[in-house]
Amino acid sequence: MSYDPHDEAWDEAYERLSEELYPEHREQAIVEFTDERLRSYYLDHPEILAPAKESLKQATSLLASGHFSAALVFAATANELFLKESLLRPIVFGLVHSPAIAQLVVESAMTQTGFSRYAKLLAGLYRMLTFNELATVTRPSSTLNLLKEASNIQQTRNQILHQGTPVSEMQAGEAVDVSKHVFKLILLPVLEELSLTVDDAGKLRDYGYDPARDSS
Repeated sequence: MSYDPHDEAWDEAYERLSEELYPEHREQAIVEFTDERLRSYYLDHPEILAPAKESLKQATSLLASGHFSAALVFAATANELFLKESLLRPIVFGLVHSPAIAQLVVESAMTQTGFSRYAKLLAGLYRMLTFNELATVTRPSSTLNLLKEASNIQQTRNQILHQGTPVSEMQAGEAVDVSKHVFKLILLPVLEELSLTVDDAGKLRDYGYDPARDSS
């Protein structure tokens, strides 16, 4: 898809939002946010990862059954859900004090293609929590940045949906592997630093959670 004036306007809007949220003490603002509000948001929305985990499960199943184009489409969907719903949404709702404004920002972001528009917010959060740079995160079998790979998969997904572009088994397999590593290398380290764990269905728990309490 081409980059048009509408895209440029959104880029400028997101940049202004970033500056207005934490203009002078950007790093400190992220630290304070992650220490309190991010963890609380996740605990208040324990099933926020469930749709992404289900999409990844579907992608894995479709790959195994030989439906390569569909597998890549579901893998791309999983990436977007992991990054937008599971990280961007909590970040925005934590940093923007007005729920109505936060909802507008999040919903606007959900309609935009690509990951570059909110990469700065994700990178700042990731750095503060994991002490690593998001730009250096790569799969063991790849030299490309993981977010770049996710972006490439999204472009291929668009070609499948709009042009009927065929997908090979290798392409589909790499797409599913990228999605698994988006969860493993980006999202999971953030959750672990917040003392949260996630089950196979995508439900979040506090590390101190005792399953026996649910059955009592």
